[in-house]
Amino acid sequence: MSGILVIYGSETGNTKSAATMMAAVLEGRGLAATVRDVRDTGVDAFSEDFDLFLLGVSTWGAVRDEVTEDFKTFYKDMASVDLSGKNVAVFGSGDEGYENFCKAVDSVQERAREKGAFIALEGLKFNLAPHASSDAIRSWAEQAADFLEKK
Repeated sequence: MSGILVIYGSETGNTKSAATMMAAVLEGRGLAATVRDVRDTGVDAFSEDFDLFLLGVSTWGAVRDEVTEDFKTFYKDMASVDLSGKNVAVFGSGDEGYENFCKAVDSVQERAREKGAFIALEGLKFNLAPHASSDAIRSWAEQAADFLEKK
């Protein structure tokens, strides 16, 4: 297998920044990390030879949908793929000022679980800009690296 694929959706840039931060941590641990924008990636990415898929999705304010606009097609298409044997973890930003704080993280994680994925790490949720949560983001990325080293 060939490392980690980080797929992110980011309408304001926060989840993209977190994805980039995670990739740096993983590469610092000697792991190959590929980062892709969800708008340029389909669920066929799950058929690629990666050890771990990290999915980054934001929650926009009081959104009632499961995911934000940029992640909708990918999320919908996840319902049609078998993720058995795939290791997945989900992260994302949100605004703690809203009742649905990081609801999209929960929705994507549940969809992955329903489709047979092994949830390698419980979802990481951070408030707004990732720089304020950089320690938590780096720690989560380290846990992802630890997960792969134990495999």
